[in-house]
Amino acid sequence: MINDEKLMEYNFRGFIPGPQEKASTFLKRAELAKYAESSYQATVIVQSLFDICPSWVRIESTDRLPLWEAAATYIEENQGIFIPVVQMKKKGVPFWCSQEEILAHELIHAMRIAFKESLFEEVLAYKTSSNRLRRYFGPMFFHPKEAVLFLVFLVGMWCYQLGYLFFFDDLPNLALWIPCVLTGLLIIRVVIVQTIFSLSLKKIHKLLKKSDKVLGFALRLSDREIIDFAFKSLDKMQKYIGKAKEKSLRWYMLALRYPI
Repeated sequence: MINDEKLMEYNFRGFIPGPQEKASTFLKRAELAKYAESSYQATVIVQSLFDICPSWVRIESTDRLPLWEAAATYIEENQGIFIPVVQMKKKGVPFWCSQEEILAHELIHAMRIAFKESLFEEVLAYKTSSNRLRRYFGPMFFHPKEAVLFLVFLVGMWCYQLGYLFFFDDLPNLALWIPCVLTGLLIIRVVIVQTIFSLSLKKIHKLLKKSDKVLGFALRLSDREIIDFAFKSLDKMQKYIGKAKEKSLRWYMLALRYPI
């Protein structure tokens, strides 16, 4: 079995075992993913927030990303192991975001490559944003496909409304309200998720007693664990951690990095 010092190195470098990932698969993934060190400012942003330094992630420039994507994290398979690759658009970065902020966002996705969960993924990734509103409302969509479907729906509704007004005098009220209701539901969802995440961070802060370690701890949790931290007592969570670190490599590494 690998020694604790090596596990601590993997942990700091951003190799996080997934909730269902076997220890042998994790160790193989960590070894295969050793690329040349990158010196992007984005790694400094991530390290300051999440106590993690993912300088090994391969970053590529490309012109093949869709119009609505400035960057994306893709999965590359190597010997049956999945490794993240971040692709950045050469041109067309949105004026309201810096390239480093976008890259830092994608690095969070790369760190959680073994987490097949989406409830708090975007919440964590948007914590890298320098804009308060973007940090809060940015995670409105849990997956890029949701954003695409939403845009297609809005464009379709606009075309329908224009066509209806062109051939008829009055537009049905339902056609006007559907986009507003859908947008409202998305806002309500993000408020609920952000509230749960905020409650979880407060509980983690009480547990660790170190404010600069809270996000780093949360980054390594599953969706279910984040919810449990929000709503269960500290005593129950401490008992959970005590049992989990005996069975889970991820929790063993967490316990090494964040002694409780």
